Amino acid sequence: MNINLDKLKNTKVIIGIIAIILIIGFVVGLYSSIILLKSEPETSYFALNSGSSDNAFILPTTSELAVAEGWEGQGLCIPGRGKFATKETTPYILTYNTAGQLTSIYLISKDEMPSPWKLGENLIASGTELIDYQHWNLLVHFDNPLSACITLQSKNTTGYCDPIQCDLRGSGERATPTPYISPTPTPQASSIVQKVTANLTSSKPLNLNSDSDPDEISKMIINNANGNSANLANVLSDIVSSLQNTEYVSNTWIDNVSHKGIKGTVNSDLLQGLVSDVPSSIDLNLTIWINDDHHIKRLKIEGALSASDSSDSARTFELSEVE
Repeated sequence: MNINLDKLKNTKVIIGIIAIILIIGFVVGLYSSIILLKSEPETSYFALNSGSSDNAFILPTTSELAVAEGWEGQGLCIPGRGKFATKETTPYILTYNTAGQLTSIYLISKDEMPSPWKLGENLIASGTELIDYQHWNLLVHFDNPLSACITLQSKNTTGYCDPIQCDLRGSGERATPTPYISPTPTPQASSIVQKVTANLTSSKPLNLNSDSDPDEISKMIINNANGNSANLANVLSDIVSSLQNTEYVSNTWIDNVSHKGIKGTVNSDLLQGLVSDVPSSIDLNLTIWINDDHHIKRLKIEGALSASDSSDSARTFELSEVE
């Protein structure tokens, strides 16, 4: 079989050229597609003109664009109208629905205009006077104005919120009113003291201890209290029930539980069962910390408990039931 080598060479050249053209076309097409995908979508506007494109007014079709371009919005949606947006020295007013879409244009003219224009006085919307002079007006609707103020009943998955009315985005869901619940008044400290006293009266035998290294007077108080543990609850009941000028003080944590603090003054004579040589008829500060069941878990005595004791002395004790 005879093969024409010149024809074979020409065929290979042609195929090569075609292949190169296809590759170039593919690359150009792919690059163009990428550019188109990366390009931002065109912003939506509406052009209003009087027969000539040179005199066209470009209007934003969404309330978001309107706010971005300096239009001032009226937050209240007026049924049958929508929400107004105005701009100084602009001879028309825009209205948007609750979805932020342009629904109407209110055209304004100080010059007399033919029908269907109408002569009107001042224009007031949601308590704000938008136009304070007599004028000719023409209202043009792009959508049904009766549905302009329909409330968004469900959460908008796009996170849209009308910039004219909302301060934050993503609040397109109608809020459910929270019923008002009046605050529970805090009881007087004196009434709480009465409950503490009642618990002490019916309490089991008690022990008194100190978490810190006690001084001599503290040791004497602990020994006297624990030596007569069966009667300690009654002694403390008499002391606590006689508290004067009671008030709440800072809470404290005991065994990882918050305890309420109540402070008052007590006559030193009531402490003679705990401190035999306590000065007579002087006021001492007493602070107790109680749990939610009104049981004392900690107490602090402030003041001089002997003639040689300092007036700014403070001693803290822990209280527990005898096991």
